[in-house]
Amino acid sequence: MREAIVAIVGEPNVGKSTLLNKILEQRIALTSNVAGTTRDRFYAPAFWNDVDFTLVDTAGIIFEQREELEKNIQKQVEIALQEADLILYVLDGKKSPETLDRNILLKLRKKKKDIILVINKIDAPKKIKETVDQYHFTGFKNIVALSSVAGIGVGDLLDEITKNLAAKGFAKIEKDPSEISVSLIGKPNVGKSSIFNKIIGEERVVVSATPGTTRNVIDTDIVYKTKKIKFLDTAGLKKKEKKQALPDVYASFQTIRAMHKSDVCILVIDSSLGITQQDQRIAGEIVAASKGLIIVANKSDLLTPKEQTKLEKNLPDFFEFLWWAPAVQVSAKSGQGISEILDFIVKIEETRHKNIDDETMREFFHAKLKQREPQRLRDERIPKVYSLQQVSTNPPVFLMMVNEPSAISMQFRKFIQNAIIKELQFWGTPVKLKLEAKRGNPKFNEDHT
Repeated sequence: MREAIVAIVGEPNVGKSTLLNKILEQRIALTSNVAGTTRDRFYAPAFWNDVDFTLVDTAGIIFEQREELEKNIQKQVEIALQEADLILYVLDGKKSPETLDRNILLKLRKKKKDIILVINKIDAPKKIKETVDQYHFTGFKNIVALSSVAGIGVGDLLDEITKNLAAKGFAKIEKDPSEISVSLIGKPNVGKSSIFNKIIGEERVVVSATPGTTRNVIDTDIVYKTKKIKFLDTAGLKKKEKKQALPDVYASFQTIRAMHKSDVCILVIDSSLGITQQDQRIAGEIVAASKGLIIVANKSDLLTPKEQTKLEKNLPDFFEFLWWAPAVQVSAKSGQGISEILDFIVKIEETRHKNIDDETMREFFHAKLKQREPQRLRDERIPKVYSLQQVSTNPPVFLMMVNEPSAISMQFRKFIQNAIIKELQFWGTPVKLKLEAKRGNPKFNEDHT
C-alpha cells in the first residue's frame, strides 16, 4: 500500500508552512536549516496514530495570476490537489469569517475530496469552540481551530487526519528494514535511464520490475551482494521557468516525491556538458532532504583522459558543500563505474545506520573542545557547550547541549559537524546537529544540518 497524500492549501500568509513545521516538530522535533542550500521542503513524511502519510506544502492559492511565474506556481497547487487523498484548507483565524474567499471554497468542493477546514492563529484555548462554531456556515463536517505557532490544537488535527485516512484503508507502511531505496536524480537527458538500465542489466538477480503509481517513476528491485536495493528511475528536473508546461510540473512533482522516499540519491550529471547551476540546485534539494548522496558524472567515455582528470579535479569546486559525498565517473554505454555506484550505495546505507556510543562521543567532544572552543558573538552571552551525543540514525542526528543556541556561532557548528563526518567516518550522508539549551526551554532549541 502506498502512503496517503495530505495537501495543505489556502491563501498566502495564512500559516500553511508554519503548520507543516509544527506537525513535523510533533513527530521528530527537527527542521532543516542548511546554509547555502535550498530550503524548499515540498514533501514531508509524517506518522501519527499508526498511519504513515505525506504532507505536501503548497504556495498560496491566487486566482488573478498576472505573471507566468504565478501561473506556474498555481499549476503546482493544482497537481497537489489532484494527488491528495485529503485536503487541509487553512484559513487565517484573525480575519473575520465573512472574508472567506468563496471562489476557493467552490474550487475545493469541485474536487469532491475530503476536506478538513483548519482555522489557524487561534492562540487562546478558550476561543477554540467559539471559532469552530463561527465556521459551520461553510458546510464542512470537519473543522479544527488551532495555533500553529503555539501548537494548540495541532494534536487534534492530527487525530482528525489519521481518522480520515484510516477509514480509507491507509495505515503504517511496513518497509523491509534491509531494503535500500535509491533514486536517480538529475536534469533531463543526462543519462539517468541509461544508468538505470545498465544497473539492472548488469545484475543477475532481478526480483521485480513494475511501473510505479505515477507515469514518471519506475520501481525496480535488485539484490547486490545480499543487499536488497529498490531503484527509482525518475523524470528529469528541469530548470524552473516562468512558463512551464503542466506535464513538466507534474514530472517534477513526482521526482521530488521519489527523492523524499529514498535513502540514497544518485545525482547524475552530464560530463560532456560540464556542471551547471541546475545541477547545484538539485544537489541542494537532496541535502535539504537529508539523503545519502553519490555524484555520478555520466558520459565520461566522451572525454579524453586529460578532460576526465580535469573534471575530477574541478568537481569539489562546483559542489563545495558536498565535500563529503563520493563522486564516480561513469559510462552507461560501457558499464564503467557501475559497480562502484552499487558499492557506495551499500556503504552509505551502513553509515546512515551507524550509531556511536556515548563514551566514544564524550572522548571525541572533549578532544574537539581542546582543539577549538566556541567564540563569543557580539550581543550574545558567553557560549558554553556541555555535551554531544548521537540521538538518531538514518539520517544521523546529533544533540549538543549548550547554554544558549543563539550564542553558538555557525563556524563552531560547522567545525563540529565536519569533525563528525571526518573523524567518526560518516562519509556519504549529511549529518544533522541539533542544539538544545540545558534549561530545556523548547523555544531556545535549534537544529542545524
